[in-house]
Amino acid sequence: MQRLSVPAIWDGMTGMVLGDLSRLFFVAAPFTLLPSVAVQLFVPPLPANLSEISGQQFAWMVLLPFLIGNLAQLVVTALLLRPDITPRDAFARAVPLWLPYLAVLLLASVPVSLGVLALIVPGLFLYVRLAFLGSAVIVAEGGAPLDVLKRSWALSEGGQGALMLFAIVAIFGVIGVLMLTSLAGAAVDVVARLAGLEGIGRFAVALAGGIASTIVAIAGAAASVFCWRQLAR
Repeated sequence: MQRLSVPAIWDGMTGMVLGDLSRLFFVAAPFTLLPSVAVQLFVPPLPANLSEISGQQFAWMVLLPFLIGNLAQLVVTALLLRPDITPRDAFARAVPLWLPYLAVLLLASVPVSLGVLALIVPGLFLYVRLAFLGSAVIVAEGGAPLDVLKRSWALSEGGQGALMLFAIVAIFGVIGVLMLTSLAGAAVDVVARLAGLEGIGRFAVALAGGIASTIVAIAGAAASVFCWRQLAR
């Protein structure tokens, strides 16, 4: 088992992503960018009062991105674990693991949610112990959902402190990426509206959000793979 640190995880994650970014983005985009753009353009925005969300809005804006986004996570994970395989091979590896991986996330979400409701920090702790390594574990080692959770718990034992710190840094990183892409999209939207091209402005905002979600998905898979490699040695 190798010692983990936040700088080491960051360097490992960014190195893996930048080393194969174009292929990873091409593979992930149909499952992250395109649905995000479609939802932003064609689905009514969420109401201010969450209790007023319709079943259709929940399905399109929450459930669908969750389902297909996690398939993208598995495909990207497969490519990161085996850079020598083709995207088609990565899909073939990921698809049979899709439902088991969703089960892993749903099972982990119960204690994680309770931890978040308690004091947030316990929820973050349970997330890094149960779910953070999940995609790498299930693609690299396989196993039933409960076995994946047990393996994730065992692997993260020696690096839980670094994983916790990295998760906190990652939260702020995700917020930063979303803010930057939102500002970029909003700037283009303003210019387009001034030029009388409102449709292009709306598309720019939706595209910026889709790019952000794709980057976050790829980075999350890379962090999981890097930490799994270090901890499984």
